[in-house]
Amino acid sequence: MFADRRNVCLLLVMIFLSGSILAAPRNSGSFQTVDKANSLEINIVRKKGDVPGILEFRIEISNTKSSERTVHGKITIQDGSGQKECTVYMPLPPSANAVDTIRCQASDSSYWQFEVIKVYDFILE
Repeated sequence: MFADRRNVCLLLVMIFLSGSILAAPRNSGSFQTVDKANSLEINIVRKKGDVPGILEFRIEISNTKSSERTVHGKITIQDGSGQKECTVYMPLPPSANAVDTIRCQASDSSYWQFEVIKVYDFILE
């Protein structure tokens, strides 16, 4: 009877741990999305940086509108020591692509996600 209770407890712990792992961000390599509300196509690739402790993200955003705009976004990075955020501002020419490299301080074994905060209808400088 004691062994059955122990097995049930172990099973519950394993289910809890697997659920929390599945809830964590999974973007360890690349991220692609179409933001229909803002008429954007976003492609982000995490690159291996030359400097230890610095992650590089190559961000390419396609502006499908015929007016200039600026994307304000953030990259949220989670690693064993906590959570960090890197701000992204990208000016977008009318109906064109913009490419930039963003560098963030974080460990190589971290997970990340990207979020569009706001899209402005003008170029921020």
